[in-house]
Amino acid sequence: MKQVAKTPDIISRLRAAVGADVSLDNLAVYEAIALNTLPLRKKHPLYNKSVVDRGVLMEMAASLSQETIPLQSIHDSSVLPKGRVFHGQVVDTGVNSELRVLFFMDETEAETIKKIDAGTVDQVSVSILSKHIYNSVSGFDYLGPDATFEHIFTGTDPDGNTLGENGVYGKLVGLDVWFEMSLVGKGGAQNARIVPRDQAHFGSSYQKLAASGLDPNIFILAASTRNDQMDLTALVASLTDVKVELAQKVSAFAALELTIAGKDTEIAALKVQLSDAAKPDVTIATELATAKTDLEAKTTEAAAALTALKGVVTKVLTAAGKLNVTVPETVPEMEALLAETTTSMAALLTAGAKAKDAVDDVDTKAAPANLGAFRVRK
Repeated sequence: MKQVAKTPDIISRLRAAVGADVSLDNLAVYEAIALNTLPLRKKHPLYNKSVVDRGVLMEMAASLSQETIPLQSIHDSSVLPKGRVFHGQVVDTGVNSELRVLFFMDETEAETIKKIDAGTVDQVSVSILSKHIYNSVSGFDYLGPDATFEHIFTGTDPDGNTLGENGVYGKLVGLDVWFEMSLVGKGGAQNARIVPRDQAHFGSSYQKLAASGLDPNIFILAASTRNDQMDLTALVASLTDVKVELAQKVSAFAALELTIAGKDTEIAALKVQLSDAAKPDVTIATELATAKTDLEAKTTEAAAALTALKGVVTKVLTAAGKLNVTVPETVPEMEALLAETTTSMAALLTAGAKAKDAVDDVDTKAAPANLGAFRVRK
């Protein structure tokens, strides 16, 4: 049986992980070596014989004080966890270091608990992403800005040093993300296993990589040996095809740039022609503006003259005694009315500007002064 005893310290850490309302009686607790600084045995271009820096182990242990990590089976994150990793501590063993962790499983995983206690399920594997993978010879960073697909898929740096060959290895430095820990048949890290009681010690750049267009999963260390083999020949061939296609695209783009340059020249010439053609329009527009100004002035003068003329007609009509006649609105009508009125007035005026008698044949001689002394004979 590999379950560890729930000491007061472990109970305290469990309570902090699951909360005050969860019963701890049915939780099975185990201790495991999650990862260490021994050379990895995973057959992957970046991880073949690579080593994990002790600082990464320290960061993994520290992260568990902030958040528990899911315990999966064979790195299958599509299903719910079988348990949680809730505490970790780095233990130094001579020149190497290892990350010891505590994880728990509940009673619903009774079959898996039996397999662990029987030793059938014995090893674990972590899925992490480091911030850097340095080449031990050149210091080239396979996760750095200068790394290309070819560097990643071959494990070879620009100087020709290949990870896992001729004593060259990768150094994983800095923890970016710790995704999960899994129960596996065989781990990719040496001695990553669930420890028996007598050996127990206890009583994020992922988004940046995705945004860059690279599949982040190619960088993740899933430290198990399941499906380790990679067809590097096919990968390199595929990469070569991509390079050829890229060269073709670059050539086509250069041709398009030349075409665009020619079109720019044509557009510039057309702009000059358009500017020359627009010059007469500017002259016409100026003349039209001047004519409009003159027309507005003449219109104002005409309106003033019309008002004055109406005043004259009104005075003439008044002088002629035509008080009930309406003054017309148009000049021709006012001219006709003036002609008619002045003609009739001329007929009534003498040369001395005095009116004639109404009856011309009346004798205007003075009567004798003694007219009243005569009698009429009968």
